[in-house]
Amino acid sequence: MPFYYLYLAGYLEKKGFKVGIADPHEKSIEANVNIIMREIKEKKPRYVGLAAFVTDYNAIVELAKKIKEETGSKIIVGNAHPSVSPQDFLYDGSPFDLVVRGEGELTLEQVLKEYDENKDNSRIKGIAYLDNGAVKINGNREFMDLSECGMPAYHMIDMEWNAKPTKLIIRRLIVSTAVIQTSRGCPYNCGFCASNAVWKAMDKVPGGPPLARKRPMARVMEELRILQDKYHFDFFYILDDTFGMTEADIIEFCDAYRKSGLRMLWAADTRVNCLKNEKIVRMMKEAGCIQLDFGVETGSPKLLETINKKISIPEIVNAFSLCRKYNIRTFANMLLNLPGETEDDLEMSYKLLARIKPTYISVGVTQPYPGTAFYDKYLKAPIPKEQYWRLDRLNPPEEYRMSKHNINFNTLLNSWWIKYGIYAPIEMNMFKADRQYWMAVLRSKRKLAYLDFLLKELVITPIIYADFWLKILRSGAL
Repeated sequence: MPFYYLYLAGYLEKKGFKVGIADPHEKSIEANVNIIMREIKEKKPRYVGLAAFVTDYNAIVELAKKIKEETGSKIIVGNAHPSVSPQDFLYDGSPFDLVVRGEGELTLEQVLKEYDENKDNSRIKGIAYLDNGAVKINGNREFMDLSECGMPAYHMIDMEWNAKPTKLIIRRLIVSTAVIQTSRGCPYNCGFCASNAVWKAMDKVPGGPPLARKRPMARVMEELRILQDKYHFDFFYILDDTFGMTEADIIEFCDAYRKSGLRMLWAADTRVNCLKNEKIVRMMKEAGCIQLDFGVETGSPKLLETINKKISIPEIVNAFSLCRKYNIRTFANMLLNLPGETEDDLEMSYKLLARIKPTYISVGVTQPYPGTAFYDKYLKAPIPKEQYWRLDRLNPPEEYRMSKHNINFNTLLNSWWIKYGIYAPIEMNMFKADRQYWMAVLRSKRKLAYLDFLLKELVITPIIYADFWLKILRSGAL
């Protein structure tokens, strides 16, 4: 589901602009690009908007070149990477006309009303552009009132396709699930994370809105009702940077959800230090929560401090213990290649995971993305933009090593994937769910789709992972 585009398009449509979303679902990049190009040529938009993450940089540039060459549309690019490094997208011969820095709704509204490449555009806050060959970055945009955000433009995409069961959203559990936000921003500042780069590109005035803001709860419930009653989703996932930043936030959501009479089950991305109170965890379970995702990152207290995570080992143990008590599935994200990481630190992570027993574990090699504290602190020299694609958490280059140990990254990753069942012939995590989940599947209008997905998993996944194991054995990595 093209999450951010849905909110942007919904806001602009509410303001009277004609908007569309290209949402291809083909298996190859070439096929998806062809669909995007066909839609642009048919609709002939004045502007085309693209979103860029660091590792997508080369692909986004090539797509923008193709759009510019074949249609002549003006191209706007936004998201975290352009917000942090607009100069990467603005240079002589660049296909990009404008960079939107930070939150996009108010800025795009003003651009569509007022931008003129032949006039002075310095009054438009939140944009960057080329001015006589130099990159000009206008003043930061103020935060918007999230009550003005409006409903996501679900009618612009194929919701039936997006409602197909998948195991990629509520991690490794087969669900027909939508994705929503109840807030924007995060009050924390972890050294490895670039998610707040967008919000840091906004104007933070004394006494103004905080970096992390909540959507009106009535609007959240309205959106959930649409997803359940109109599009027949069985589950939803709360993709806030930090769901439940305070206990009061969790109580407000759970109370509102119970009173709404909605039946969808849900999961959320949160932090262990948000779940200190057993009453809160019990309330979440009673309101339909079936899984919570946590950034555990490491079992080393020293490294938790190094990365500015602001959590402790006792808080991690407590949160997972409470979830286990109330039969809430848990997901633990772990990071390798943290600054100064030693083999002793890795051993502490192994011991912590054995103690907290997550339902599912994800692991990746930390990369110094532009916009993070790690990029500024641990890189010896800036990374050329043409090399951003190499900042891959699952296929990491050695030159961005921040750890003290010298264990080969791919060998280390493979050992974790095997040790924790991330690559297994049959994913038993798919079946680790309570009665609530199975009842939701049985009453779903998509029962046959669930069955079809499960049968394919039981047949196709072992074949895929057999190839993985064969490559590992041939490489001698283990």
